[in-house]
Amino acid sequence: MKRSAIKLLITLALVACGGGGGAGGPSVLPPANPPPSGTPLPTAPTVAAHHGVATADLSVVTSPSTGLPAFEFRGKVGVAPTFRLAPGDRIVIRLHNALAGNGMASDMNLHFHGLTVSPRFPSDDVLTMMAAPGETLHYDVPIPKSQQPGLYWYHPHIHGETDYQVGLAGMSGAIVVEGLSERNHLLAGRKERIIIVRDVQDAPGSRAADRPKPMDVDQNNNPCGPDPGIHLTTNNVVRPTITMVPGESQFFRVVNATGHRHLVLQVDGEAMQIVAIDGYALNVNPSDPPIMSVNRYVLPVAGRVEFMVSGPASGVSELRTLCYNSGPGGDPDPPEILADIRGTGKSDGRRDAALAASGSLSAPAVEGSAQLPLPKVTTQRIVRFTEDSNGFYINGQAFEPNARPMFSPRDGTVERWTVLNLTEEVHDFHMHQVHFLVQSINGTVLGHPHWTDTFVVPPRIPGINGTFKPGTIEALVDFRSRVIRGVFLFHCHILDHEDGGMMAKIQVL
Repeated sequence: MKRSAIKLLITLALVACGGGGGAGGPSVLPPANPPPSGTPLPTAPTVAAHHGVATADLSVVTSPSTGLPAFEFRGKVGVAPTFRLAPGDRIVIRLHNALAGNGMASDMNLHFHGLTVSPRFPSDDVLTMMAAPGETLHYDVPIPKSQQPGLYWYHPHIHGETDYQVGLAGMSGAIVVEGLSERNHLLAGRKERIIIVRDVQDAPGSRAADRPKPMDVDQNNNPCGPDPGIHLTTNNVVRPTITMVPGESQFFRVVNATGHRHLVLQVDGEAMQIVAIDGYALNVNPSDPPIMSVNRYVLPVAGRVEFMVSGPASGVSELRTLCYNSGPGGDPDPPEILADIRGTGKSDGRRDAALAASGSLSAPAVEGSAQLPLPKVTTQRIVRFTEDSNGFYINGQAFEPNARPMFSPRDGTVERWTVLNLTEEVHDFHMHQVHFLVQSINGTVLGHPHWTDTFVVPPRIPGINGTFKPGTIEALVDFRSRVIRGVFLFHCHILDHEDGGMMAKIQVL
């Protein structure tokens, strides 16, 4: 029986690297069990657009509880607001760096991950906009009317310090571009849960630079096993509680804001009804279904997934991540319970029958830069991910802030990129400003893949006599929007890899 293209894409994300316990796939092992916190899932404060503008003052301070840099919002340390706005609105942020400046990681800026916005000052410029201690940046980020509605996020992007600031310190927040319920009417009226998963250090004083690089570890012989000094939090709480009326369906919007953890998401006993990936609805292409039902989903570092899920009929269920094998040279991605889902209140006796009928939904008209068919490919490019004991490289080059752009595509075009992974661990290919369509994984062709901005590149495949075949993805990269003219970045979003040099510039002319 023929499977849908999106289902095939999700399946390949699970198994392309040898799934079910092979490199890049989940291993179904008993999860880690941090004790339940009993704390309700926190909700971040909201900065909503008024008269088309979402405005906020953010400061960066040293957290008194961790000694790490942290956002301060409305006098509360460690709080990152959720920005909510519509296509055509703008984000205006005053970012003040109040760090002491007596050590590393003192410069600060912001990246607006996944948004198709300008890379130039004073918008999503991570190359020239940097605030030293005592300095203030003023961001003005117009969101194009063609921006797809969905979930995006923001975080610092200082080269050499991203793993420290975003990974260990957990500096990140959500951005919601409204309108997804108009793409899928089943979302209307459902309780929304914005869930940000972070990996933070266990004790003050640990530095990203002190963690061993993956190539310094002999082998990843135990991919499920502990990640010393690091633990996962869900909305800044270890194992909070999510309450649901038995049988109720809620809308979960999940950001993987970790520095290096791949999440194999699962809700025990319930299917996840996925409606959007990386900010783009599944049915942005009318030939694809509006909902895809899966039992688990691999969420790459920096990726987002939005899905509906029903609560347990009684008792408690868990939102968890299973073990993920990142390859013989990769980091451990152990299993862990992210949150307890507790049934409370009295059910009306009806399960959410609408989910079962989702296949009959009609897809809305497509608008904006995601529109198909794509124009003819103008250029083909090759990107090679490599590493050694000194660092990480793209096409043999470690990132240098003053380097010339590696590639210079023209706006209005679509290019085919082949990304080759010549290492023994997965990498996460991410490009600023644009989305792309992965056409094949390790040579397996996808029929109608989904738009994404972050995608796992599987590790190399060993052969005989010391030979190997690179892990490969082929993607169509969309440079059709004129707002993206300028210089920006593409890189591996495993943050110690990015800091170690696996990043390069691109200039759209």
